Amino acid sequence: MKKSKIIASIIIIFVVISLGISILYGFGFNVKGTNPKKTSDQLIQEYIRGKKAIVIDFYADWCPPCRAMEPTMKALEAKYKGKVYIVKVNVDDPENNNLNLKFRIVSIPTYIFINRKGTVVDKLIGYQEMEVMENEFKKLF
Repeated sequence: MKKSKIIASIIIIFVVISLGISILYGFGFNVKGTNPKKTSDQLIQEYIRGKKAIVIDFYADWCPPCRAMEPTMKALEAKYKGKVYIVKVNVDDPENNNLNLKFRIVSIPTYIFINRKGTVVDKLIGYQEMEVMENEFKKLF
């Protein structure tokens, strides 16, 4: 009898913690620095129609490698401002499920490089050194 109460308590605690984490990370619009009325997919299509190079950064707030890449991505964003647009896509946002499927996102961080013609040039998965990322940015031109 005691074991079943302990197990039930553990399950309840696990459910409450899981729900709390889902609430913390599940709300809000997740394409940072853009008009919150536009979805990630709409923004990407707009850039492609405008003949602009894009890097799609698939991430999650809870992902340590994603957070470790933030300084690299911010430095590249500053260096290539106006030439390459970085669109951050939170994989946990249900609104982005179509993009997750379209680009076959199975691990994060994932970076999709799209040239001005709208062609996917490359896809990198996981933590990357600055040199590797910069070489990929250069391929977009």
